[in-house]
Amino acid sequence: MSRVARRAGALKAIVRSRMEGIERTTRARASSSARANDGKRATSDESRSQAIASATTSGRYDEITDKWIPEKPVSAIEAGSYGVVGLIGLSVAAGAMWFGANELFGTPREQAVFSRAMGKLEEDPRVRVALGAPLTGYGSESRSRSARHRIAHQIVLDGRGRERVRVQFYARGSRGSATVHAEAGTNEETGEWEFSYIIADVQGAHGTRIAVVSPQSQPQRLVAL
Repeated sequence: MSRVARRAGALKAIVRSRMEGIERTTRARASSSARANDGKRATSDESRSQAIASATTSGRYDEITDKWIPEKPVSAIEAGSYGVVGLIGLSVAAGAMWFGANELFGTPREQAVFSRAMGKLEEDPRVRVALGAPLTGYGSESRSRSARHRIAHQIVLDGRGRERVRVQFYARGSRGSATVHAEAGTNEETGEWEFSYIIADVQGAHGTRIAVVSPQSQPQRLVAL
């Protein structure tokens, strides 16, 4: 019996030792698996953080799919169209500024008198016969564009102290040209320009003088510009 007991005890010891070894192996594998899962979780969290950080600058992060969705890059055509729109906006703004300035400061008086005098010349049949059509007007015989746009003028006062504008310019048609002298002042009630005279001296060998508006009483003194 003692020998059987000894063998049973030895067998129990061997079984216990093997069971402890199996248990240690299982614990080691579980610990290794837990560390691997922690590493994967940390890597996933880091990737997610990087995706969110990137999305703030060049895309957006989709919480549902857990993916970063990059923004669509702007093509050269789209960039060019944006530039065209910007230029159009600047042009409109510049036009509005010019129109506002023109409305604020108004047309110079001599230019206003010149324009209305040209209208009177175009309506006169004698001028159309002498000069032909179409009729154009300019301030100087010079080839300089700026000089041709400047209208020679004087500001004068009539007997009642009211300002009047005298202008001299040139008119040309298909048949000839003329030097034009005119004087006008604004009507106190209507604000419209009213002419004291418009005289067209037709140039050439047989030059004639055409009184488009016959001269009235002359101003009494000049006012320096």
